[in-house]
Amino acid sequence: LVAQSLGLLIGAASTSLQVATFVGPVTAIPVLLFSGFFVSFDTIPKYLQWMSYMSYVRYGFEGVILSIYGLERKNLTCNTEFCPFKEPKKVLQELDVQDGKLYMDFIVLGIFFIILRLLAYLVLRYKVKSER
Repeated sequence: LVAQSLGLLIGAASTSLQVATFVGPVTAIPVLLFSGFFVSFDTIPKYLQWMSYMSYVRYGFEGVILSIYGLERKNLTCNTEFCPFKEPKKVLQELDVQDGKLYMDFIVLGIFFIILRLLAYLVLRYKVKSER
């Protein structure tokens, strides 16, 4: 829903289809790069770490991982002798989300959703009023 809201905002703010087609991927690359999925938070330089908090993909990724492996999940069944991720807590540590809070991920995603939809509405409202 948040990505759809960003797409609506880009489409509403763009002057043409060509501009929107260019701006969409340009905004998606930093959002994906700073999500924590490809690069962990600790490896991002200190002066760029704030961008990780602006990535809605980070909160979605963290929420999915926490809902699957968090919430006091029991150990996974493993049929082999060596099973490094038998304990869900190790998965959370490896993905650097052991301190994450699922409710905070939902709240932040909801805030992103509301802000982006409101901005899209305001842009459309401004365009309609300026054409009159």
